[in-house]
Amino acid sequence: MRGTRWLIVAFTLGLALLMNTTGLAAGSFVDPDVSLANAFRAWTSTQWLQTTQAEFEAGIPTQADTRSSPGDVSLARDNRIFAFQGGSANFWAYGVPSNSWTFATGTPNAIGAGGALAYDGVSYMYAFRGGNSRTFWRYDAILGVWAARANSPANVGTGGSLAYDGNRYIYAFRGNNQNDFWRYDTFNNSWTAMANTLANIGAGAALAYDGTRCVYAFRGNNRTNFWRYDTTSNSWSAMANAPATVRDGGSLAYDGSQYIYAFRGNNTTAYWRYDTTSNTWTATAYAPAAVRAGGALTYAGLGYIYAFRGNGTTDCWRYDILGNSWTVMASALGNVAAGGSLAFVGASTYVSSATIASPVRDTGIPGARWDGLFWDETLPTGNTDIIFEVRASDTLFGADDAVLAWIPVGGTSPLGSGLPAGQYKQWRATLTTLDITVTPILEEVRVYHY
Repeated sequence: MRGTRWLIVAFTLGLALLMNTTGLAAGSFVDPDVSLANAFRAWTSTQWLQTTQAEFEAGIPTQADTRSSPGDVSLARDNRIFAFQGGSANFWAYGVPSNSWTFATGTPNAIGAGGALAYDGVSYMYAFRGGNSRTFWRYDAILGVWAARANSPANVGTGGSLAYDGNRYIYAFRGNNQNDFWRYDTFNNSWTAMANTLANIGAGAALAYDGTRCVYAFRGNNRTNFWRYDTTSNSWSAMANAPATVRDGGSLAYDGSQYIYAFRGNNTTAYWRYDTTSNTWTATAYAPAAVRAGGALTYAGLGYIYAFRGNGTTDCWRYDILGNSWTVMASALGNVAAGGSLAFVGASTYVSSATIASPVRDTGIPGARWDGLFWDETLPTGNTDIIFEVRASDTLFGADDAVLAWIPVGGTSPLGSGLPAGQYKQWRATLTTLDITVTPILEEVRVYHY
């Protein structure tokens, strides 16, 4: 018996060393030594691996970024979306990672129909007041201060729209059932009249710059007209008509590749995608509810478009381009009406903390034990960290269940002790940084259970 035990101990020690070297738990062996027959029991662990974007997104990321580097999890950028409520001087900021709204510095005057926003990609937000006025402002997104800029050449009303070209100029619809089209020079604070549009502009008009040289446009006015403006030749072209008439709530958002997404408005749930390469329209997942005046879209990167429903509601939604699906987000701070508008502001810094919880794993075995918890990570400085918690139960629980307690297990991989037994298992990782210019990265998580 002594010889047998020493042989098993030596084998088990060798297996442990192998696991520590390769990160793979292949099996476990036990010698209970309960009889002269020397009973022997063995098992092979089952691996639960999460390493792809889809696997991580099947869990619950909170302020965590799963898309910048598919297959990795990092802290989200501290991005924001600024918004006009319309019909008031309220100006809001939406924290994209935190899914929460706050009041920003209110506008000098109430916003009316034709109110619009355009961000210059650095620090300034440019804005039409609308409401049949010539008022044009600049908002410092860092200091939170509004300043008057050169008035527009004529009054801006229903259908007023703005689009920044990514370099220097902002292109603008006057709306008001007119065909005026202007260009604003952000360097010189001056306006220039450009080639008139192909017909008069009205409710539902919208603009979107394609990232290269063209501005795409809804005419609105309860028409299907869709046009393209060439910034180099200063000329308009008629493109494939929208699938149906566009009116109040019409909006456009360019996704950074080859597609433009669109609300039809007009008190409908229609939501479309336009292919700038093939000049074709495709119907996508319907909006969660009918969109009307104040409906707005803005692309926030990482495959997400954020939206106001308008229509005198507080509804705010997020559209997932990859999944072709909508999610209801935190409600706006007031009812959004004509003049409602959105503009995305990307940040260079990260949030200080994020979590990602796995889905709940059904092992199929009551009382199932963890063999080990392993993960791969990159911690760029001593100011970043990733720590884990786990929980398990023989009673099914939800991935976001707040009743079943989490058990802290630390931040050093691998872990083989202090892991609770249960048929249903879940892990949660918390990523932190003391330096918001850098982020820890979680690359893969491996659980072994039997």
